[in-house]
Amino acid sequence: MDPYGSSTFGKGSVKVTPYPEDARPNPFLSREYENLPTRLSQHTKIDAHSRGIGGMALHMRKQIVATGSDDCTWKIFNMETSENIMTGEGHKDWIAGIDFHPAGSHLVTCGSDRSLKLWDFISSGIAHTFTNISNGPLWKAKFHDTGDFVLTSAADGAIKLFDLHAVKMRQQYRSHTDSVNGLMWQPFTNFFVSGSADKTVSIWDMRTGLTV
Repeated sequence: MDPYGSSTFGKGSVKVTPYPEDARPNPFLSREYENLPTRLSQHTKIDAHSRGIGGMALHMRKQIVATGSDDCTWKIFNMETSENIMTGEGHKDWIAGIDFHPAGSHLVTCGSDRSLKLWDFISSGIAHTFTNISNGPLWKAKFHDTGDFVLTSAADGAIKLFDLHAVKMRQQYRSHTDSVNGLMWQPFTNFFVSGSADKTVSIWDMRTGLTV
């Protein structure tokens, strides 16, 4: 069984997904990593899209990268061979936000058409689309480390949390007075940080909808 429960995505099989416990162990802290070279050089260059790239995401376990573009498509490339191994079409306008599910089984995208799309690699299709979720373009979409929730940020200053098993918006976060352009989870916690064109940074608790 998939430990992330991704088979229930988009089916509304539960009323609400329980919030995870605080301060879960970070498995990456105990790992050892090779030192980076003092100077980095370009490994390869990929002609990925016909128009500009608005967002990218790296897979947690595989040497692949996902890109979202102004040409309304997303693509996945093998970083070792530069091969385009998958392409997705479905957005009506440019794509800015893109992220891999922690298990690598799904991809989430968002953009100017104000929709949030969840893509299922196993079925090679769209698991669910949340439509008209903001009053302006969506800039970011980020999976929680449990894989059960997705955060979005938008040009209207709103941040929203979506429950992927219950298939609904779970929480809305409001304090910014301008476009929210940056969004990042604190790994293995219930907290996230947002950055806005209003020149402020906010730290949030996903459960309460309040800053901390």
